[in-house]
Amino acid sequence: MLAQFVNVLYSIIDRMYIGNIADVGDIALAGVGICGPIVTMISAFAAWIGNGGAPLLSIKSGEQNKEGASAILANCFVLLIGMAVCLTIGAYLCKDALLVWFGATERIFPYAETYMRIYLIGTVFAVLSLGLNQFIICQGFSNLGMVSVIIGAVLNILLDPLFIFALHMGVRGAAVATVLSQAASCAFSLYILFRGPVPVKITFRGYSLPVCRDVLTLG
Repeated sequence: MLAQFVNVLYSIIDRMYIGNIADVGDIALAGVGICGPIVTMISAFAAWIGNGGAPLLSIKSGEQNKEGASAILANCFVLLIGMAVCLTIGAYLCKDALLVWFGATERIFPYAETYMRIYLIGTVFAVLSLGLNQFIICQGFSNLGMVSVIIGAVLNILLDPLFIFALHMGVRGAAVATVLSQAASCAFSLYILFRGPVPVKITFRGYSLPVCRDVLTLG
């Protein structure tokens, strides 16, 4: 829940700064607002995998079945990456139509398209940071899960004014700051699940279609 809240916070922080861009703040703000449903959709797919896999991992861990727990995490990791790739390609191909569908007018569209085009480059970071956070928390390390999302939130607060105003990048700067912040959060989560103190780490074995089905069904 905290991870999803912080993901929404990225958008809120972006809008706070974008609204203060000289001359075009109101139009740019409307453009970024149009992107909201697409960002929410991406978050929902990440939560689908995380909410489906984390309880199954907890059950296997409670049964002292570390191999089974490891297989669940391995399959969820692949699912998250596959989901991110599909979302990136699908959203990029359909973004213009989606933005118009969500209400982008001729004046607003350039700002919405600019923000969305850059944001989609970091889809894999957004999906992995949100999805993997569940597997850190469910193993009893909620403090590290919180650190992961705080890293992204704080970095976004610091980078937004730098890219938007200091580097005069405007809406592009807001999108770049968000992508970099999500990348930092993603990198921390990956470090914890590959080399951190969690008992069940990401491995590259145990792939199974039935496990994927169970995760998607429960999620």
